[in-house]
Amino acid sequence: MRWLLIDAGNSALKWEVFTGATVQWPAPRGEGPPVTRWQGTLPIDSPDLGAELARACSAASALTGTPVPTAVFGCAVTSDDRVRAIESAIRAVNAPLVRWLTAGTRFEHDGIELHNAYARPEQLGSDRWHALIGARGRFPRGPLAVVSAGTATTIDGLAPDGRFLGGVIAPGGDLMRRALAQGTARLPLGDGEYVPHPDNTADAIHTGVLDAQIALIERRVRRIREAVGGAVQVVLAGGRAAQLFPLLQAQSGIGKLAMEGDIVLRGLWHHARAITTEAITRPPA
Repeated sequence: MRWLLIDAGNSALKWEVFTGATVQWPAPRGEGPPVTRWQGTLPIDSPDLGAELARACSAASALTGTPVPTAVFGCAVTSDDRVRAIESAIRAVNAPLVRWLTAGTRFEHDGIELHNAYARPEQLGSDRWHALIGARGRFPRGPLAVVSAGTATTIDGLAPDGRFLGGVIAPGGDLMRRALAQGTARLPLGDGEYVPHPDNTADAIHTGVLDAQIALIERRVRRIREAVGGAVQVVLAGGRAAQLFPLLQAQSGIGKLAMEGDIVLRGLWHHARAITTEAITRPPA
């Protein structure tokens, strides 16, 4: 069994090929049975996105010495044009059609149980839903705050019993910086440094944007903690996670904090397992 998993976000396309054992998500290197994985990241705005993905798939097949994936599962929040480019790339390597997975009213598999409390469950972003699944797979017990720091910053709460507590969407750090540059006459887009007391414009912008991101996360974690009445495990993912992680670690109000780079792909993996198991166990018509 070989699966290609695709996470098509606003800024990047992350992909991963699994072959061999799929009974559990691969443990960190050296901490579990070996599972062969090939993975990569492509800029979502690349004019050659489809061709680059096709080359990546072909290279993965060549490295494994096996045919193309037997199934392709993905979630997408990118534009329809890019989704079509991805689908064309998959067809180009003779792989099965992409099965795009979306949010549902509930998820139950692999010991994970989630209940989607969105007013209209289908409107919850597929990346947020699968991040929640992946986070619960990584942390099976207790309340969670799942933070994705990318083009947008999303923060979603999960109760110990798997109830989705709702969440927020805000501009990510890069969007904030661009908004300042575009919406003001004399503020630059240039990079600065994070310092406690900025004394120049570049550092003032950089520090202000990061402090805004940190303050939002702190406030939402506090809201989740108030809702569940206990400590919250914060799961940080997304392209800006590495930048925010040390700053959040220094905040006394955050509590338990973990950085998980592939949390959406992990959620897709659990969802794919649920679909595959159902197909195998379903009685013939």
